[in-house]
Amino acid sequence: MNEDEAFIRAIVDAPGDNLPRLVYADWLDDRTDPRGPYLRAEAECVHEAIAGRYTAFPLERSTLIAGIDPLWVARVSRPPFGVCCDSVRFTERGPILATADVDEVERRISGTFSIDFRAYLLNLNGGKPAPACLPYPDRAGSAYADIDMEIDSFYIAARPGETPPLDGGDLWGFEIESERNWLHELYQMDRGPDPNPLIADMVPFAYTMHDLGYFLIGVGQANRGRVYHFRDYCHFSDDPNHLFDYTDTFAAFLAHIRPDRDS
Repeated sequence: MNEDEAFIRAIVDAPGDNLPRLVYADWLDDRTDPRGPYLRAEAECVHEAIAGRYTAFPLERSTLIAGIDPLWVARVSRPPFGVCCDSVRFTERGPILATADVDEVERRISGTFSIDFRAYLLNLNGGKPAPACLPYPDRAGSAYADIDMEIDSFYIAARPGETPPLDGGDLWGFEIESERNWLHELYQMDRGPDPNPLIADMVPFAYTMHDLGYFLIGVGQANRGRVYHFRDYCHFSDDPNHLFDYTDTFAAFLAHIRPDRDS
């Protein structure tokens, strides 16, 4: 692990604490690295937002990130700009992945992840979220108006040939590639040998247990990074009326996660 990665891991492991960010920013400033001012501005933006004060960071952001690796920006920024969640904790996370591991997952699924989803795999790689609730995409004026979805788990990406550790938790049975294959097999049980065309160029990344639903992310050229919710896939896998657009980006999706409204 190089020094950059060590700093990023410290931020990921304490996302609500600005100290690792500022230490990293100082280290970058000492090397005249343009990422230092960005990291410092991002930390200040969050501080101002918590205090209820206006911040111009979204307007300044395009200037600050010019020339900076967008994958790095996604890994250290908080939603909706990135995937470093400060309001959601993930337990039972999958193995720490390297860039080559994510490349191999893409090869196996014959798709390409968006930058923010790739950042999420490098930072977290699945787990059980807390809090874990989101609004239904069509809840206004529907039977779901007063109901929250609850994510049971985010799927992990396994490294090739890796066996689950003895203390690996429950999520080692729920892996992105195997769950994608299972969804197609479930569809094929009653509808013939072809894969489900409704979820072509998508892979599942999370399960909503109470409505037998799945969150999926686009990995094709036309839908890359777009998040979908498929409600009650087990019974309606061939019904397009059960497939909903949810957010344009994975980072925006993470920004929707919140506690149950009754808690």
